[in-house]
Amino acid sequence: MPPSQFDTIVVGLGVMGSSITHELACRGQRVLGMDRERPPHVHGSSHGHTRATREVYGDDERYVPFVQRTNQCWRELQKATGTQLLIESGLVLMGTPDSALIQDTEASSREHGLPCDRLEREEISRRWPQLQTDPDMCGLWDASAGILRVEPCIETLLAQAEANGATLHCDAAVETWQADDGQITVQTATDTWQARQLVISAGPWLGTLLSDLNLPLRCERHVQYWFEPKSNPERFAPGICPIYSWQFGGNMIYGFPDLGHGIKVARHHAKEFVEPDTVNRDINDRELDEVRGLLERFLPTANGRLIAHDVCMYTNTPDYNFIIDFHPDHSNVLIVGGCSGHGFKFGPVVGELSADLLQGIRDPGLEMFQIDRLLNQSR
Repeated sequence: MPPSQFDTIVVGLGVMGSSITHELACRGQRVLGMDRERPPHVHGSSHGHTRATREVYGDDERYVPFVQRTNQCWRELQKATGTQLLIESGLVLMGTPDSALIQDTEASSREHGLPCDRLEREEISRRWPQLQTDPDMCGLWDASAGILRVEPCIETLLAQAEANGATLHCDAAVETWQADDGQITVQTATDTWQARQLVISAGPWLGTLLSDLNLPLRCERHVQYWFEPKSNPERFAPGICPIYSWQFGGNMIYGFPDLGHGIKVARHHAKEFVEPDTVNRDINDRELDEVRGLLERFLPTANGRLIAHDVCMYTNTPDYNFIIDFHPDHSNVLIVGGCSGHGFKFGPVVGELSADLLQGIRDPGLEMFQIDRLLNQSR
């Protein structure tokens, strides 16, 4: 296919770029998806086996309609392909009754009429003896939550995109792009590609490809760990163990049952800011000791042998809301990113919203994702 015959080029094929490429291909567009490596890979933000999805969204209740739609999309894709993408598991959130985690989640539940049960500490211990809480903590049970299998999600989106006519060009980092007279030109080290429209969804490299805008994005190192249980491994099996999360003193730790890779745990927003090309992918004794200390406090029987670790990256905006908007100087360049550590679940609905924007349709709920709020802010 000659380069000029593409309708849209999508740069970056993490969950957002893969979802956008898939949606555009399904709508009949001639789309080229590009990535610096071959996705799914371990050097961006869309890897690490598992992500959570939930409808009772305490982070910001404005996301609830989007997460309801995205869960529907994941289930539809799962049914259409016969690939297990979403595992129903439920989620238990734990914190003090006055913590933001508990208060905001309950407020979102009331606002949208979604079930979310308050659990006292004794009930948590009875139902899940592997989960420990501080004496002043309570919990919330969200039965609607589930586990997304990260790599199969990416693989399925891209396979279906190709089946619908998309072209994928991987292992090729974009060096420059230009938008002139309604024509997009994208340059790698060896190739030049052209299209009518461009989507930049490059995750941690978003700021690099949009250096002219000086967006206040901060790339945050995020370490995920997998442990072998010290005892009672059956208590961490899917169907018995839910997704779990504790908020304590402004910090948060979360994790997943053992899906065959070990018991996953991670700190959320540890605030170690890095550059994507030089991020440290090793762990040190201090980091491991800190995590083991949290395991002893909250998940003691999981504190066995370290099986593996993985480093991914969050791309944070100052308000932790996404960017889904056109470049201020180019109406045919759509910017998607800044997912701030809570974006994976939203991939399919962001694919739909982005495809709509490229076709001139704007959902009124996108106001919170406009780029104007970030322009002229320093990092």
